[in-house]
Amino acid sequence: MPDHNSSAYGTTTQRVLAIPEILELVFSFLDGGEKSRCACVCKQWSEVALDALWRDVDDLRRLFGLLALIESPLAPEDSDRFVRPIEPSDWSRFMRYARRIRTLSVLPADDERIRGAHVFDEVARTRTTFNILPKLSTLTWTSELRERLRSSLMFMHENIKHFAVKLIPSDDYPLSVYFQEIPLRMPKLSTLDLRFTFPVRDIEANLCELIAALPELQKIVLPKFTYSAKIIEQLSASPSIRVIQFEYYESQGSGDASDVHNWFPVLQEGAFPSLIDLSVSVHLPHMVRFLNAEFAPSNLQCLYVHVLYIVPPYQLHEFADSVARILPHLTQLHIDFVGDPSPLMFRTRLSDDDRVTLGTLRPLFKLSKLKELVINWDAPLALKQSDIEELASNMPSLEILFLSNEPIPCPQAPPLTLRALIPFAQHCPKLRELALYLDASTADLDEASRELRASLPPIRFRNLKKLQFGLSRIAEPEPVALFLSQLCPPGCAVDAGVSWYGGFSALQAESPEDAQVLVNMWGQASDWYPRWMEVNHMLPLLTKVRIEESARRRELEREVEDLRIRCRLYEERVDAGIPQDGGCIAL
Repeated sequence: MPDHNSSAYGTTTQRVLAIPEILELVFSFLDGGEKSRCACVCKQWSEVALDALWRDVDDLRRLFGLLALIESPLAPEDSDRFVRPIEPSDWSRFMRYARRIRTLSVLPADDERIRGAHVFDEVARTRTTFNILPKLSTLTWTSELRERLRSSLMFMHENIKHFAVKLIPSDDYPLSVYFQEIPLRMPKLSTLDLRFTFPVRDIEANLCELIAALPELQKIVLPKFTYSAKIIEQLSASPSIRVIQFEYYESQGSGDASDVHNWFPVLQEGAFPSLIDLSVSVHLPHMVRFLNAEFAPSNLQCLYVHVLYIVPPYQLHEFADSVARILPHLTQLHIDFVGDPSPLMFRTRLSDDDRVTLGTLRPLFKLSKLKELVINWDAPLALKQSDIEELASNMPSLEILFLSNEPIPCPQAPPLTLRALIPFAQHCPKLRELALYLDASTADLDEASRELRASLPPIRFRNLKKLQFGLSRIAEPEPVALFLSQLCPPGCAVDAGVSWYGGFSALQAESPEDAQVLVNMWGQASDWYPRWMEVNHMLPLLTKVRIEESARRRELEREVEDLRIRCRLYEERVDAGIPQDGGCIAL
């Protein structure tokens, strides 16, 4: 007999796999070889599989190999070459695949895959159309060879929206000329990502002209220390710019901090009509002046300030007050001191005047839409348990909160303990990441656990995915893990350590005595990290046991309540003088 169920299943499967969007989703999980084999199944699969196979290209040798085989000479100083001259029929075959390419990334690895300029010259000479990748929308060019920068021009055209390039100065091909080519060939750019390792002042005038020539530019990404006052002024006149961003990554490069020391941009009426995300490296008082100036951007939703130099707490308070008054729509605020260019200076004692308190940050309570607050400061914040309770109760919408969890260490233990987690679990239900600097002492864990057990409804984090403790002290991982299992949901991870570039070796001491204290603290910190990792290892199992225990307790409570009801009904029946005939009491 025919298997009707199997036939129906096969028919349904065939119909589903005939939907191009479903096929495209399936093929996205395959590697290049598997996509190639899928392209040989049938004509319908071939088109979808080839689209998936060639959508994103990051190997120029593979791309140019569509024209003809490329051979590498034995001598390393010689150029790679095509094995034969390129013919028009080769370009016809090439275009069948070229029209599928949406993203092209020319990476440093391509400097070795294709040596010399012969292959590029041959492609440029023989091409039969100006746009050899007509549907390309994203072009990334990060070759380390300065003579290869000009070759990127052959891939540029008006349909490209996103462009990233590593700039390497050359006497043969000035960057000023290259900047003129970009808007002429790619006038509709919406994202511009420039990577370089020289002072921005060397290209400042040309970069301003480039920005002015890109009216549809929405996002610009530069290295750190490159958003000088003149560049900010030019960007303020851009009608479409929404995101001004810099990156710390080594691959992004770095400018010269002296270019942003005197940061006093002058804005005109109508400045930054579309800006919602701003990242800059500045001296904090200069940022306060910028925010309070006439025509400052007031519709910002994200603000990242890389602080060049540590300032007294009163100046941080002035910044917080300005942000709260001028940026009511802010959802993300980062205040970041990373020890660059100002060094990370270790001190054995900190005066109260140098400590950031809750009063310093209290103006931020006015930001009702704030979801992400990250503060990385040089010293531990001077916060008490009562301060944490006030902060958590006034900022219930927080989803990410970092309170200087990686400060420059000091010998004195922080006043906060693990009990500081309770207010956040109680008042911030949307919290996904929390980073604190505290002393994971066991002294008050019993009292804190009793507080949790007595609370109704139970106090627990609902959405927490990660707890970060930075340089927090820990002596015993077992009781800490037991306590956290009462608060954390399943899947929550615990992390610790420092993210400074160079770690503890980046710290400088003010005196030989301080240097010796620092060595001792480094020895202690090297013990804290594995203990926190042990907590992270134990927490999932303990959390699972806690949840199962709670479920059993609730079941027992329901059974006990059921018995109480039965007993009460039985007693009421006896009191009413109803004969005991052995009948059942139906509930």
